[in-house]
Amino acid sequence: MKKFDVIIIGGGHNGLVASSYLSKKGKKVLVIEKNENVGGLAEYAESLNCISPIIKKELGINVNNINHSNNIISLEDNQNHTILSDKNGKLSFVQTNADENDQKKFLSIINNYKLFSKTLGAFMFQKPPRVKSGKRADLFQLISMGWKIRKLGKKNMRELLRVIGLNIADDLEDNLNNNNLMGLLSHEAVLGTNLGPRSPGSILTLLYKQAINDNIFNLNKIEVAEYINQLEDCCNKNTVEIIKSSEVKKILTQNNSVTGVQLTNGEGFESKYVMSNADPKTTYLNLLGAEILDTDFIRRTKNFRNKGNVAKLELALENEININNIDKKMNGKFIYAPGIKYIEHAFNANKYNKYSENPCLEFYVNQKTLSANVYYVPYLINTNHQENEIIERCVSVLSKFIPDMKIVKQKLITPNKMEEKFNIAGGHWHHGDLEIDQLLMMRPFYGSAQYSTPINGLYLCGAGTHPGGGLTGINGLNAAKKVIEDLK
Repeated sequence: MKKFDVIIIGGGHNGLVASSYLSKKGKKVLVIEKNENVGGLAEYAESLNCISPIIKKELGINVNNINHSNNIISLEDNQNHTILSDKNGKLSFVQTNADENDQKKFLSIINNYKLFSKTLGAFMFQKPPRVKSGKRADLFQLISMGWKIRKLGKKNMRELLRVIGLNIADDLEDNLNNNNLMGLLSHEAVLGTNLGPRSPGSILTLLYKQAINDNIFNLNKIEVAEYINQLEDCCNKNTVEIIKSSEVKKILTQNNSVTGVQLTNGEGFESKYVMSNADPKTTYLNLLGAEILDTDFIRRTKNFRNKGNVAKLELALENEININNIDKKMNGKFIYAPGIKYIEHAFNANKYNKYSENPCLEFYVNQKTLSANVYYVPYLINTNHQENEIIERCVSVLSKFIPDMKIVKQKLITPNKMEEKFNIAGGHWHHGDLEIDQLLMMRPFYGSAQYSTPINGLYLCGAGTHPGGGLTGINGLNAAKKVIEDLK
């Protein structure tokens, strides 16, 4: 049986980052990927705004920024669309039917959120502290977190503590009158979550995602495919062994310690250290097995909320796609979430594991092709999605803005299909909800935070760990540092 210093389950971007760091330290690393290509869910990502600058520097990732200007186009049924231009993080209105007062307040709200998210952003690159560990490092980190919040100043600190548990709808309705602007920010707060605009904590979700991506609107500034290719090249240069089209069946253990992994074809590999880029539920309940975990830990694992509710729609049209009342040369992301009430109605259907007749859409156009994130399309148990019906509903929305839609090819990837292809329980983008009890030092849950697990030599490095989803690679970096520390 072939032996390695570290085995990494899953060749997603975090697995590739972790393997690169470990191999640079002279460790013999094996990455096992279920699919033909590495990258994981990055395959479905249309935008990449930020890569950890630490990773870019230390791994020599040299990905050029996309040169074209970025725009956010919020569509309205009356064709009076709102268009925002983003120039290096500075937003300005290009076109809108909102009055001048609403425009100023909208930009002011975003600036406040940006200030608050920067405070959270300072914690994203670090391993979260253990609250009751008694260690000086953890105590110092907790004090540092409190000090950075205090440095906001009395007024801003009070405002952050006031809004952090609120829903986005209340804050926007207190400050804005334009439905389209309120829908636009609400969309950014709830996309990829199991929250609606009126759900408590939806402001925190927005701030958290902004802190991870370094931008409130996660625009495509870096080519996703190029980023994944360079990570794979980095692994190859550092002699990481990558086995593709191979699936891990079981994590092998003895006396509560890892001994290796076994593939579905029966082949096995030995190692005292295994890192799982899979989600927490898949790792603990499927790959490891509940029989070696205590009852309370199994309960916490099962209670981890991870129901995906975003589907990916891909359309190919006969003719080049033109959007009504939008310049053909305009690049950016299009959003159809025309107001808080509209999004909340779609969310209400999601509560009962149904999809709304009026879905919300975020989509990107490339000549004759259109790629959209559709929500809410909930993960279903013991039943199938009516895919043609969902596609028809999406096309009905799109046809308001795209004349003469002649579709030659269509494909819908539901959360259930994402689960099947990438072995992600619930088909959740972030491997689990980003809510206050599943964030920071509590992610994914008590007893499994800080990347280590109750099993000696087993670690988590996927999006189910701190700081969550996104393509920054921070999870893989932090997890690799933890393993390197323990290897010493």
